[in-house]
Amino acid sequence: MLEGLYETCGYLASFLGTLIEGEILLLTSVVSAKFGYFNFFGGLMAAFFGAFLRDSLQFLMVKKQGKKLLEKKPKLQAKLDSASAWFNKNPFFYLTIYRLMYGFSTIIILLSGLKKDISYSRFAFHSAIGIAIWIAIIGGLGYFCANIMIEQLNFVSDHSLEVIGVLSLIGLAYWFFVKRPKDKHGFTLKEKTI
Repeated sequence: MLEGLYETCGYLASFLGTLIEGEILLLTSVVSAKFGYFNFFGGLMAAFFGAFLRDSLQFLMVKKQGKKLLEKKPKLQAKLDSASAWFNKNPFFYLTIYRLMYGFSTIIILLSGLKKDISYSRFAFHSAIGIAIWIAIIGGLGYFCANIMIEQLNFVSDHSLEVIGVLSLIGLAYWFFVKRPKDKHGFTLKEKTI
């Protein structure tokens, strides 16, 4: 009975993970399946439907409210205008591979939702192919690299204080050399004392 609960929760987590986030939760799901918590292919199917639902909802919302949104956000409209030049050359190619273009998937969904000649059925067809390719690649890599990932996580947990210290030092160095406020001459801003 407990195994059935783990399996059901695993499928639900795969579905919700790709519905909410994407790659990281898909990898987590694949690693869990690799270690036997639920069926690998069942987990991939749940992830497929989560990602498909997310992208479909985004597309339909843009189809319905996209013009109103862009009227309120002229900066977003300018960004989409510059991106639409390459998208319009071959929109169905980009709709098929958008899941593999990290950082561009939302833009491609926005652009496709704003185009009048892209119906939901065409979007759904190309999106389903793209999501299947994305899941096969990410899921396959996750499955074959699961043991390595677990070893690295064990190393991090064994040396957590050292890892936190190194990451803190990197963050401080980044802030000091890159993000620290500077005046127009490149010197650090200081209050003048009288």
